[in-house]
Amino acid sequence: MPFRFIATVTVIIAAGVLSGCGSGDRPASSVASGEPAGDGAPVALAPRRGAAQTIAMAADQDALNKAIERLRITKKKKEGGPFDQAGADLNSDGRAKALVLFTGQDWCSPQGCTLVVFEPGDVGYRPISQIVGVKAPIAAGPGSNAGWRDLIVKTGTSKIVRLQFTGGGYPASAAGQPDASADIAQSEVLIQPQPANQTAAALPASGGGQAPQ
Repeated sequence: MPFRFIATVTVIIAAGVLSGCGSGDRPASSVASGEPAGDGAPVALAPRRGAAQTIAMAADQDALNKAIERLRITKKKKEGGPFDQAGADLNSDGRAKALVLFTGQDWCSPQGCTLVVFEPGDVGYRPISQIVGVKAPIAAGPGSNAGWRDLIVKTGTSKIVRLQFTGGGYPASAAGQPDASADIAQSEVLIQPQPANQTAAALPASGGGQAPQ
């Protein structure tokens, strides 16, 4: 990974930490402790890395795992492949949406991998957006459209783009989306890049309010 992009990720992380200090707004994602937050808001899915890891959280991880497997069957993808996941209340309805970045070879191309946004319902989760050509870092941006937070992602070799929600969901591809370089300092990182010498399934669940290193 180029040094310049590593430095950019560092700036994003530092900005996310600084923006959370002294602000009355709750961050888009937080550590899932199984207990309600002090302000009564539900706790979001904690960013996690791995293949179907079950962790203690306010949201139903088992239901999310089932939704992931249903999607894999529908798309005729390999069972049990690696993925990164995080959670964020993207539309301020008090419920964490699950962002799952599938990183197995059958989900990826040179431009990036497939990011799926799952929405919780009365029974389980359902995919509401599937975006190809996405690479980490993935962040919740400062802007919004149609009541949903923008997603700031990397695509291709180094381009940072903005994914805006419309009535039909987020765009189907990150390619050709507007440049979002100016937004990264105000964005909150949800999923960070994975080190090249590690695989998703081998990484332990992380603590803290950030995606694992």
